[in-house]
Amino acid sequence: MRVLCIAAFMALSAPSVLAQTATCPADPVVSAGFETWATPAEVNAATNAANAPFLETGKAYKAALIATPQVTFASAPAKAQSPDSFAGLLLVHITDSGTYGVAASSGVWLDLIKDQTALKSAAHGHGPTCSGIRKIVHYNLQPGDYVLQIASSKLPDVTVQVQPLP
Repeated sequence: MRVLCIAAFMALSAPSVLAQTATCPADPVVSAGFETWATPAEVNAATNAANAPFLETGKAYKAALIATPQVTFASAPAKAQSPDSFAGLLLVHITDSGTYGVAASSGVWLDLIKDQTALKSAAHGHGPTCSGIRKIVHYNLQPGDYVLQIASSKLPDVTVQVQPLP
């Protein structure tokens, strides 16, 4: 009886597993505002905020990260850091008030820091299927300079973009 139940479960769940496996086109369609995602500029993240390079909003960057023990965070990440992970700091200048999405290509921990305080996010989401965008964290921002703090990366690089949202 147990074998029959397991076989029935597997037969019923197989179509849903197949439906979750998306076949992505060779030239995926990107969302408006993320046209540079597939061809990001390269940037080296910094070990501290004082040496961090500025990113332009609306442009994708492939950021080379640093071994976490070498990084001095602008604000302690809420997630505990593994010594074998990667991290880094970047800066972004916001000229217009509004909601901005911080997109990342992998499951990194993202914080936007203002005056040494991590901002509370307004929402979280995933990027479009087959876009290469793993997550988008939304923030309500005012004009000024912010530290984009990337932590808990399993990989030595990540593609990121700070994008004004409609």
